[in-house]
Amino acid sequence: MRHCCQFKADAVYCLEDTSLCSSRTLAVGFCPVCNKPVAELTEYNFAGGMNKISAAGVSAQALMQSVNSQIKHSLKEVNLYKTKSKPFGWRFGINKESKNGVIRQYACDFYGNKEEVKKIIKRKQI
Repeated sequence: MRHCCQFKADAVYCLEDTSLCSSRTLAVGFCPVCNKPVAELTEYNFAGGMNKISAAGVSAQALMQSVNSQIKHSLKEVNLYKTKSKPFGWRFGINKESKNGVIRQYACDFYGNKEEVKKIIKRKQI
């Protein structure tokens, strides 16, 4: 987004599709130079064109309120859900053996999530 200078958005929301546009996103943030709220609505129409509506200050708040009922989810919630669910992304394995001879294999990711994949029971040799 560009207002007084180039900066990243604080929050990005995915909006519902309309009869004219799809892939709608609303990016919201504050300008680091003038500290005004800035909002940018990006949507793609079915003809292949892209529409961008940028607003700052009071008009940004009006834009946010006009599309508030159309918000499906925020990208922050989606990323948080991915890291709090089953192992996601790069995974590694852990094998743990208990005293009674049961080996449990776990799939783990780098976010701390763990899921049991296999349970092997060793037979005692005579």
